[in-house]
Amino acid sequence: MLARRAAGELSASEDRELSELLLSHPDGVYYEEFVRELWQFGGGTAGAGGDYYSRHLERHSGALDFSEGGVSRGYGVFRPAVLVIVLVLVSGFGWWFLRDSADAVPDQIEIVSERGVRKQLVLPDGTKVWLNADSRLVYDGTLETGSTRNVRLEGEAYFDVTRNRNRPFVITTDRISIRVLGTTFNVKAYPDDARTEATLISGEIELSVKDRPNEKILMKPNEKVAVVDHPQVPGLMGSSDEKRLTLTIGNLSKVQVADREYIRETSWINNKLVFKDETMEEIVPKLERWYDVDISLRDTRVKGYRYTATITEEDIGEVLEAMQLIKSFHFKVDSNDVIIY
Repeated sequence: MLARRAAGELSASEDRELSELLLSHPDGVYYEEFVRELWQFGGGTAGAGGDYYSRHLERHSGALDFSEGGVSRGYGVFRPAVLVIVLVLVSGFGWWFLRDSADAVPDQIEIVSERGVRKQLVLPDGTKVWLNADSRLVYDGTLETGSTRNVRLEGEAYFDVTRNRNRPFVITTDRISIRVLGTTFNVKAYPDDARTEATLISGEIELSVKDRPNEKILMKPNEKVAVVDHPQVPGLMGSSDEKRLTLTIGNLSKVQVADREYIRETSWINNKLVFKDETMEEIVPKLERWYDVDISLRDTRVKGYRYTATITEEDIGEVLEAMQLIKSFHFKVDSNDVIIY
């Protein structure tokens, strides 16, 4: 089905079925990516896989029937390119994983949500995860067997952790570590952002900052902790790694738009991008991840414009047009490149 999806041969119902299978088996993302790379590498044709295909036919020609009558009518007739991908997929996984084994942690699973994409998945322990755009979640076999359930996050994710008093769930980012038993919360930790946030919806979590391992923060529902990394000022006396971090504790930010109220920190899991009294400079990285675009902000005046809004199904052009009505500026959209001037 993965190969047929790459070839554009899945029906709508089959595509939904495959999406549900991938959602319930997160490690299937690896197979999906493998097939996609094979298809792109071959340009949608047999390409370099032709040698594998020929050798396979020579070896099994007596046992295989590739005529129209020998193919299941329920799935139609495979195009040669799709058949080659399937054969390479079956025979080549051993080589693929052996090739990567020198660089990868044994049994390591990495889930990636690219810019413009948001994913839902269920981890082997039953924990539900919503992965925001431009984010990465990594875990290994110890998630099911170790004394702690460890995952590493780059980007943003919402967790609904399956409760297990004997095996705490631990999330690690570049700046913070969060330890939980069972709860729902959001973590935002993009590597290129100075600000890292943890937002607790229900339950209880213990947060520690990487550069301050002896300090523990016990968070309560509807609380938010933000850790901001400030650049050091050259020549400033007493400057140290510890003083570069600012840690603040506050409450969730609720935004009233029309007759609806949204929690800004977690609205993205419902496919809503919410910002409250934020500058254009702060909003641009969020729009880039949300729409998979690159935005060039050339008018320095526009950087300080402030907006409160909720984005649902609008495209990037419609969003900028609406913002343009509030504060005047010009923009141009060319494919994935956006210029604001």
